[in-house]
Amino acid sequence: MNTAPAPHLNPAQQRMIDHGVLDSGFSTVLQMPTGSGKTWLAREAIRSSLSRGFRAVYLSPLRALADELSTSWTSVFPDSPVGVFTGDYGKPGKALPVSYFDARVMIMTPERLDACTRAWRSHWAWIPEVDWLVVDELHLLGDGQRGARLEGTISRFRRLNPFCRVLGLSATLGNRGQLADWLDGVELGSDWRQVPLEWKVVRYRKPDEKPGLLATEVTRIRDAGGQSLVFVQSRRRCEHLAKWLRDQGLQADHHHAGLTHDSRRKVEWGFRESATQVLVATGTLEMGINLPARQVILYDLQGFDGQGFTPLAVNTVWQRAGRAGRPGLDPVGEAVLFAPSWEKSADRYALGRFEPIISGLTEPQAMAEQILAEVHSGLARTTDQLERVFHSSLAAFQGKTLKIRRMVTEMLDAGMLREEERETRVILHATPLGRIACRHQLRPATVLHLRRLLEGKAALTDFDLLLACASAPDCELVLPMDFEDLENLAEELTRQTSRLLADPGHNHLSIGDKRLLAALKTCIVLWRWTVLGDEEMVAEEDGIYPFEISRLIESMDRLLLASASIQKLIDTPRLPEGVEPPVMDKQPKSASLLRIELLRQKVLNGIDGPAASLTLIDGIGSAWARKLSAGGIPDLAALARSSVETLTALPGLSAKRATKWISEASSADLQVPPPVDAPRVPTFPPDEDMPVDPYRLRRALDLKVAGYGRNRWSVAGGSEPRLVQLEGGVFSCNCPDHAKGRDCKHLIAVRLHRKDPELCRLVASFRFGQMPSHPYLDLFLLWFQR
Repeated sequence: MNTAPAPHLNPAQQRMIDHGVLDSGFSTVLQMPTGSGKTWLAREAIRSSLSRGFRAVYLSPLRALADELSTSWTSVFPDSPVGVFTGDYGKPGKALPVSYFDARVMIMTPERLDACTRAWRSHWAWIPEVDWLVVDELHLLGDGQRGARLEGTISRFRRLNPFCRVLGLSATLGNRGQLADWLDGVELGSDWRQVPLEWKVVRYRKPDEKPGLLATEVTRIRDAGGQSLVFVQSRRRCEHLAKWLRDQGLQADHHHAGLTHDSRRKVEWGFRESATQVLVATGTLEMGINLPARQVILYDLQGFDGQGFTPLAVNTVWQRAGRAGRPGLDPVGEAVLFAPSWEKSADRYALGRFEPIISGLTEPQAMAEQILAEVHSGLARTTDQLERVFHSSLAAFQGKTLKIRRMVTEMLDAGMLREEERETRVILHATPLGRIACRHQLRPATVLHLRRLLEGKAALTDFDLLLACASAPDCELVLPMDFEDLENLAEELTRQTSRLLADPGHNHLSIGDKRLLAALKTCIVLWRWTVLGDEEMVAEEDGIYPFEISRLIESMDRLLLASASIQKLIDTPRLPEGVEPPVMDKQPKSASLLRIELLRQKVLNGIDGPAASLTLIDGIGSAWARKLSAGGIPDLAALARSSVETLTALPGLSAKRATKWISEASSADLQVPPPVDAPRVPTFPPDEDMPVDPYRLRRALDLKVAGYGRNRWSVAGGSEPRLVQLEGGVFSCNCPDHAKGRDCKHLIAVRLHRKDPELCRLVASFRFGQMPSHPYLDLFLLWFQR
């Protein structure tokens, strides 16, 4: 074999070609640093398959990257249609650019391929023709939210098409050999970088020194003609730090998931064109989008994991640091880590000892979802078959114990599965409830949660329905609560009617207190959206981002659709096994179902009041509903009574459409449900009569205190590690809050650590885990629960 480097290949790519990545016939796990040409190798593998008449699937974890890739690859493969399949396409108003049948190169999100494997019979025309399944960012197999679904998707696809090869790509895998063995393939790795990476740790004594140190670092790079990419832990810090840098005379901008799609693209363009010297970003830029810089700074080495702040994984740090160094422009790339002077663990990151990717399939709800997907798809119909399927999972390959039979029994008891005896075998089937979970790609726990609340004796109000969805495990965006929001939330809740919250002594939602508060805030934001219909205005009033509202609407639409399907099941009479339903005319929709359908239209269109009922008509959105209301047709009933002449007097409305709308409005299926009689939510503002600030006391309970010499303590678990000292009987802390003369959460944490009697008695008085006995929804006590 000729091993001389080809003129257009870098050494890493040449090594992969020499090892036969493109034509070995085996699945391959490929680990190469960011920017070393993994995507090019995947593209050439796909080109080889296309030349032999096959198709290829490329999984991208980000919708934006999928769009970007499909645009560029359309010109790369002019004779092979390139299709993009994400949640942004294939729905009313936005058809697929290229159909599944016509696409030869299929760029998808993992979630879309998951849906295809669950409904594989509808996709059988193309699944057997796929030669390469490229999985970009393979390390997402270890992601707590998406990992188990990705594992199940890959597993199902390989069983549907056993001749398909998997090409897994990543820059950070601590166990690539194990992953390759699981895929029955080979592994190849390279440490070669076109631009060498140099590591540096910048030490600070006090966190308020960090901005000045950052300005020094990025100014040095700017003066040398380079750009800096700065990673921080939160969106607010991202914005504030970018503004601070601009105030220092630097051309700085910010990038995070709260920005709209167009805003992010504008920011990315400005950085690529060197119009921006410093880009401050959250982890949204950790993978996918190609934005190299001479210098990458990790301003924060802690990240929020949903419960508290924990040190960043080595994998995460290298995913971010790997963007340092622009090929052809920079002799070296700089990775700069900011760490406190007393914290020495930052030095370990430069060693690049990546954490192993561990399967998340052992989590019970993840396992339940995958069992249901296997049964519903028909790829496993008995418990024995399920055991064989999961015996080949990554979890089992890693030696994890998977209690399949116990989980099947639990799902039978929960009504998600049913058994059918056939001769010598017991066949498993997904029940109608289980099919809803599969169709909407929801965890069984979400469907059971919604069914339990919808089956309650009392009818649910609109706010109750929102709360049921916002408290479900699959609500993809839940807005966090701060202590300062409690009083305003209490006031907002008094405007709502609810049956679920009528008895504060009973948690009907069966969720944790902090999760309940977050769900309440989420519902208030959605309610305000239906009233105002203006994302910018709602975002400003509630201190969030317009893009977050868009995400909430998308998530709520999915959950309300599932709720409607569940309600239809509840409304259907249950007959004994083997009894055929009587032949009868189509049953009218129940009031409960109509309320769900009407609420969904309110959420989708940002409209409330009587005019919202008009959006039940296909083709009437918020704009037409408001136009009709202004024209003297305030609701659905008025539309049904209208004449074609009255409607066509409105500008832009044809006689054909007017006739159709009047006909649909007169349908028995479209009735406005009567309002639900429910009490107002009982709340009261928080009681702040405490010896220390309640917000700081609550935060102190989650911090970790460790001795650091005599009368010195290191306090971790917050956004920054802090140092607390006791000198002359007086505590001090190096945080900005203490510098303002306050008893900060770090001092309080140390006092609790030292068993301060007053604070220990106060904490004991909160009766953690117990519901309040008074007839109010005590938001303060909910917030204080651990």
